[in-house]
Amino acid sequence: MNHKELVDQVSANIFKKSGKIESRKSWLAMRNYLEQLDDLQLKVMLEEK
Repeated sequence: MNHKELVDQVSANIFKKSGKIESRKSWLAMRNYLEQLDDLQLKVMLEEK
């Protein structure tokens, strides 16, 4: 799984947990943060779901 796919999967899991759709601004802020993480950090986040 490449970095973009990891970011996509982690962000999808976050929205599933919250159960609500956030504003575009907050969604973009979260995506920017996730894109700064390395693959290992993203994989750990996926395992914690």
